[in-house]
Amino acid sequence: MECIIRTPRYEAVAPSNKTVFIVLPTIDSTSDADPGRAPTNTVPTRDAQGLVNYYEPAEQMIERMWREKLGRYLYDHVVKEDMAQQGIRPRSNPDKVYLANFPPHYKLWVHKKGHPHDPRKDHYLYGSRYVAQFRSPMEFCLHLKWLLEGQAMKENGKPDCRCCYCDGTVTQGEISSKLGTYHPHRRDKDRKDKDKDRDGKPPKPRARQAPSTEIRFKDYTKLNPASAA
Repeated sequence: MECIIRTPRYEAVAPSNKTVFIVLPTIDSTSDADPGRAPTNTVPTRDAQGLVNYYEPAEQMIERMWREKLGRYLYDHVVKEDMAQQGIRPRSNPDKVYLANFPPHYKLWVHKKGHPHDPRKDHYLYGSRYVAQFRSPMEFCLHLKWLLEGQAMKENGKPDCRCCYCDGTVTQGEISSKLGTYHPHRRDKDRKDKDKDRDGKPPKPRARQAPSTEIRFKDYTKLNPASAA
């Protein structure tokens, strides 16, 4: 397995020409995670209506998808820049890039809520002591970059991180759009089109018209004479 680049923050290795794994350190100091931030309601008990509301570890397939998206982001926005600074000639662009492991004490969970046999499923990454949870790989990518860059802090003691939660000046939609990963839903476009006066308020409902009470009768004076006979 070839080591592409090694830094104090990570190591990128390639088992083949088409796949790269980005390995993070397992030392607690490289993470902002707190083991106590994990969900506590992990038992699938049912309430009075027979519904469930609990967390369990995410499926491997979903975790792999998260790690692939995070790996690609790090390769494009961190690894390539570090290789250039170290004078390492970049290899051919890999087909797949995976984050080999989450930072220490981070874990992906699935929240199951509703009918016990077909609950709604939402995935969340827990761990950070500064952010309650990350709802998607794109929400976490800038925070992960901040971790790899040394966890710089502002004078007020808050993270000098550009993610939508730590920064607060930009929305996740704006961040994703800048990264080229945001595609507005048709519903969002329809909502914008309906807001023609640009006041951000839903359109006023149209007044309902009372149904017509007029009773139409057939005009027998216009019948064909032959048929009338």
